[in-house]
Amino acid sequence: MRVAILSDIHANIEALQAVLADARAHSAEHFLCLGDTIGFNGDPAACMDTATGLFAACVRGNHEQALLQRGLFGVPLYTTMMDRTAAMLSAEHLAYIRPLPLRAEWNGMTLVHASPAQPESWQRIANIPAARTAFAAFSGQLCFFGHTHRATIFTRREDGVISIIPAVYDADNACTVELADASRYLINPGSVGQPRDFDYRASYALLDTDERTLILRRVEYDVESAAAKISHTGLPDSFATALRNGTSPTGD
Repeated sequence: MRVAILSDIHANIEALQAVLADARAHSAEHFLCLGDTIGFNGDPAACMDTATGLFAACVRGNHEQALLQRGLFGVPLYTTMMDRTAAMLSAEHLAYIRPLPLRAEWNGMTLVHASPAQPESWQRIANIPAARTAFAAFSGQLCFFGHTHRATIFTRREDGVISIIPAVYDADNACTVELADASRYLINPGSVGQPRDFDYRASYALLDTDERTLILRRVEYDVESAAAKISHTGLPDSFATALRNGTSPTGD
C-alpha cells in the first residue's frame, strides 16, 4: 500500500495539484492530510474543494483553528487574513472544517498537525528535546506531523536514542529511508504550499507499507502564479517573496 502524506497546503492550489499529480504518478492509493489546508495563499476554496472526499484522514491545523477562533494568533494582520479566507469559503467548506480532530489514528499511524503531546498548544517539533516529548505521547511506530514547514525525520532506536535522519535528495528529487522494525519514527513531510527550508518546491511524503520505505519528495510547481494571488489575502508582498525563496515570512 502506498500512502501520500500532505501537510501545510496553505491555500496553494498550484502546489497541491502538482503534488497530487506526482503522488498518483508514483502509485499513491491513499491520501492523508496533517492540517493547515487554508491560510497564507490565495486559493482556500479550490484547496478545500480538492480536499473534500480526497483524504482518508485529516486533522485540524492552527489555521483551521484560527478560522473558527478568530484572533487566535493575536496579530491583526492574521485576523484580516482569516476574515478574507472566510469570505472565500462556503458553508460546505466550514462544515468540513469544524469537526476535524486535533489528532487521528489511521491504520496504526498517528496523525497530528503540531505535536501528539498537547496538540491544542501548537508546539513545534523542531529539535531532539521536543521529539523526545512527542515520542512519549504516542505508542505506535509512526507519527506524522507538520507545522514547521520543514521536512524532518526523527528516529528513536530500541535503546531510546533519538536522532535526526538528514533529508538528502537524489536526482529524482526523492529522499528514501528504509524503516527499521525495531525503531519508531516522527515524520514531517514538509509543506506543500509554503516550504521554509530555502527550497520553494512543494514537499510531501510517500509511505510504502509493503516495502517498508518512507520517501520525501520535492515537486516543481508554478510558484509565480501562487505568489501573485497572495494579495487576495490581505498579506504584504513579503509573503510572496518568502514563497518564491522557500523562507519563512514570519521568522519562525
